[in-house]
Amino acid sequence: MEKRKAKCGGYGMFTGIYGVIGLGIILGVLLGFPFKPEAGWTKSDLAATLANGIALAYVLLAAIDWFVQWLALSKNPLPHDLDLSDRAVARERGAALAGGALIQRHIRRLLAAWGAGASGPQVAAMAGSQMIRLLAILVAETAAILVLVSAAAGFAAPGGLLTLGTGLMVLVSIVALARFQLASQTAGYIESHLLARIGNDTPSAAGVEFAQAVAKSVADSTASLAAAQAKFAEQLAKSQDQAAAQIAKAQQEAAGQVAKAQGDMTSKLASAQQEGASQLAKAQDKISEQLGRIAALAGTIDNVLKLQQAVDGTLKGVAVTDEFKSTLVELKRHLAESDALLKNAARPRTIRLVEKGNE
Repeated sequence: MEKRKAKCGGYGMFTGIYGVIGLGIILGVLLGFPFKPEAGWTKSDLAATLANGIALAYVLLAAIDWFVQWLALSKNPLPHDLDLSDRAVARERGAALAGGALIQRHIRRLLAAWGAGASGPQVAAMAGSQMIRLLAILVAETAAILVLVSAAAGFAAPGGLLTLGTGLMVLVSIVALARFQLASQTAGYIESHLLARIGNDTPSAAGVEFAQAVAKSVADSTASLAAAQAKFAEQLAKSQDQAAAQIAKAQQEAAGQVAKAQGDMTSKLASAQQEGASQLAKAQDKISEQLGRIAALAGTIDNVLKLQQAVDGTLKGVAVTDEFKSTLVELKRHLAESDALLKNAARPRTIRLVEKGNE
């Protein structure tokens, strides 16, 4: 039952490849909003964003994994009051030890092997194998993420993504060192709290062999840890040099593109200024011409107004003259009639008296 649980639950680490890639894709999409290029997305921009998203996902999951492992170790899963030399007690403790952290899985496997009848050297060898496997996984994960972030610098990504990638490299290095130190503490805890207390049920002559096996396991774990740290430091330095070179190249290319763009912009601006000045001069000439036309039109309108005033005066004079003439004609007619009446009145008259017979 315990083996089936271990297979179904994985190795007890949060930094599995599927989890990192799945979360990395989500974070890459989210990073696309603040780092969206002005000229639109290219394949290089998408690749750099996805690489940074995966690196950020690894940093987050690795930090969570470190905290879970540290918390499990701080709970002291193998207190000193346990008599682990008794296989029945070891089996009971292994069955009662709950939790899915890596150290808890390691301890359960070792206690299960000891309780099932494995000898002390076999349990020690098993502990050393587990620690070597853990260190190999940590080195492989860290190296893969550093290579991925270093390669992202060569994708000609925007400056913001390059800066983010450099920061992620630093975070990956810090998290990796913290996990190596915790792995060293875990190895020491297993050696002092489990391997040194399980006893040895082999003949007394095998006690030396057991002690040698424990010492060899400790030495192998220490050597593996030192080799892993050295390899990690070498890989980190190499990745940093590559990233620095790629970032410098990207910055030079960006500076060249900026200078070229500035030169093009300056020439276009000068051409636009010259064209604008020419158009402005033409417009000023046209405006001057239109103003001259407006001035001439204003003079013409003034002359028309004066002519209209003169015509109005003339018409008024003509109207007055006709009325005066009419008045004179009427006066002449009255004078003629009056003269005829006066003449008729002044003419001598003869009075004739006629007598009728009947009167």
